[in-house]
Amino acid sequence: MRHTLFSILLLLVCLPPLVAQDLTLQGQVRDAETGMPLPFASIYVVAGRGTLTNAEGDFSLSAENQDVLTFSYVGYEKLKLKATDVPRIVKLKPFARDLKEVVVVSVDKWDVVKRVINNMKKGFSKHKAEKQGYFMRTWMKDKWDSNLIECFMAALSASNLREEETLSGIYGMNSKGDSSRMGLNFTNIQKMTEMGPSCFGSDYWEAAIKPLYSLSMAKKYYDISLDILFGNEDEKLYRIDFKWKDVDRAEWHTRYLEERRHIIGTAYVDAKTLRLLRFEGNVDNAYMLYNFQRNPNAIKFHMNYDYTNGYPAVNNLAIEGGNELLQYRVLMFNVQDSLLSESSGLVGDNIIDVIENAGYDSALWEKYDIIKRTAEEERVAFGEPLSK
Repeated sequence: MRHTLFSILLLLVCLPPLVAQDLTLQGQVRDAETGMPLPFASIYVVAGRGTLTNAEGDFSLSAENQDVLTFSYVGYEKLKLKATDVPRIVKLKPFARDLKEVVVVSVDKWDVVKRVINNMKKGFSKHKAEKQGYFMRTWMKDKWDSNLIECFMAALSASNLREEETLSGIYGMNSKGDSSRMGLNFTNIQKMTEMGPSCFGSDYWEAAIKPLYSLSMAKKYYDISLDILFGNEDEKLYRIDFKWKDVDRAEWHTRYLEERRHIIGTAYVDAKTLRLLRFEGNVDNAYMLYNFQRNPNAIKFHMNYDYTNGYPAVNNLAIEGGNELLQYRVLMFNVQDSLLSESSGLVGDNIIDVIENAGYDSALWEKYDIIKRTAEEERVAFGEPLSK
């Protein structure tokens, strides 16, 4: 039986919550200096329950009055607030690029890159069979139609996501309240979620040029620069920018590489442990299967890593991509639940078919604080027309 977002949302209105919560906190996280929203900032309750801000920096989270929430974003000062003291606008202060009275020490940037790569390889090699649970949201829109997909998954999580198993999902009607006519039966949208700056074990990304895959690859294709960022509590990060080795020949690189996808971007690395914490990347020459056609696809992505279990596990991944025919956003968020990672889900080449077969488990949607939808996603979920 098909479950649409519209019908499920109506059902949820009639269901009592499993756990009574005193507060529903809503607001936005911003950069304290620029005032700009911070998309995909982490918000956690001390007990481990949490959420992310959405693509517009907005959040919604259930909490008890006595809960203490931690707001964090790699490269910014963490902020802890009691639930009753959380304002509508939460401001995070960015790390400083330099500090007075700090002795400047020369850093071998290529040695740093080498050690980061080794850490990623070691983490993948020892933990490549480790699974974790994730919530996925995908919004898609072309010139004529739109669609929204939400589901819970288990996936191999070391370095980059792989072999995703769908446990429960729903997909929505379009923005007009009708059945979507988007050609998603042959889409490879789920392959986009396997990307990363190292990216091991993915058929789609294995041959790509990646900045943290090997030192020889990094030196051959990239020119790098390294900055040091300082936090208030003796925290120190390396910010490493990966650009084409010869900027003047960037166009030549694109032509030369042709079908070989390539990633450029910025890595944020803990200066003490040399663990990769965050990566902001771009891919100019990916492609996506949609409506029975292979479409060129430019991508921007943001990913954070978590080392709670001793290896670089993908904590969250946000992707924005498309072309003149199609735009999409994909969000993966680690819900940190052993029950999800220990469950066996369904695997398939098409996400819609897998969701149809997996069915819908209302308990999952009630158990977690699902990431707040953007206004555009909300209109699709409830079948309201998109603004022109």
